[in-house]
Amino acid sequence: MRTVGEIGSTGRRLLQGKTEYPARDAAALLGHVLGKGSDYVYLHPEEHVPENAEQEYLELIDRRGRGEPLAYLRGYQEFMGLAFKVDQRVLIPRPETEVLVETALKMLPVTSSCRLPGQTGGVVAPPVSASLSKRLSHTPGPLVADICCGCGNIGISLAKFLPSIVVVGVDISPDALEVARQNAEKLGVAERVTFVEGDLLEPLKRLGLEGRTDAITANPPYIPSETLHLLPPEVRDFEPLAALDGGPGGFRLIRRLVEGAPRCLKRGGQLFMEIGFDQARVVWEYFGEMKEHYDEVKTVLDYAGRERLFVARTS
Repeated sequence: MRTVGEIGSTGRRLLQGKTEYPARDAAALLGHVLGKGSDYVYLHPEEHVPENAEQEYLELIDRRGRGEPLAYLRGYQEFMGLAFKVDQRVLIPRPETEVLVETALKMLPVTSSCRLPGQTGGVVAPPVSASLSKRLSHTPGPLVADICCGCGNIGISLAKFLPSIVVVGVDISPDALEVARQNAEKLGVAERVTFVEGDLLEPLKRLGLEGRTDAITANPPYIPSETLHLLPPEVRDFEPLAALDGGPGGFRLIRRLVEGAPRCLKRGGQLFMEIGFDQARVVWEYFGEMKEHYDEVKTVLDYAGRERLFVARTS
């Protein structure tokens, strides 16, 4: 049997010139195969690796060398310090989206701890039951709708850190909702998070939540359709394009959210919406067209100093 150090060296060599960070990727995958963290690879280079584990590792290295994202190979992505299950059914959470969660954590109203009576965090497809609609309409704590929820990273993170809130996650993809449900269960918030299949804000109307939602969070697809082919192969060839394609200019769903959110939010409710790094000017125009429905609109910068998040309060 070969040692951790020897096998790790082989992995780095095989990834050289194929990934941006061959040493990081090689260590992460070897740690994953061994059921350890990446630091184990550096701290215990003398340990021997079983042959079956070495074979599994080399297969993962080959897939990584062909562009498959590290998160899919390991089966999870860290976000807000939490490990979210991801696979090719969902977009991989990005660090810049943590700005949305961090901002919402500071601005959302919080009350004492609450739970949805009888709710188990399942996926709800049309039609919505009357009992679910009634429960969601009478939650004792703030109600947050997470639109285009994907793997659930935004809504679940908020539920994890704010035990008083109830979350409704919405996505048009039933496959994505199944991953999100598993994440809610794994992270211990399934009793306060419900997932509903549907197009953007339409499920909130079916649930009778128009004018009853405290906050809407959204990370909609915002990559312009005309530039999808320019995305890195690691993104374009493996991540779900439906979760990336924002239509012409990338604004199709953004505009619908700006126009539709006031009907779903309570008076004084808040919209937290991520956009592309170069889209703020146009989105400001959309809010200008809806100025009678919003009494406060601002942007929050991402870690690179770009206007990445819109926060708007309804009038």
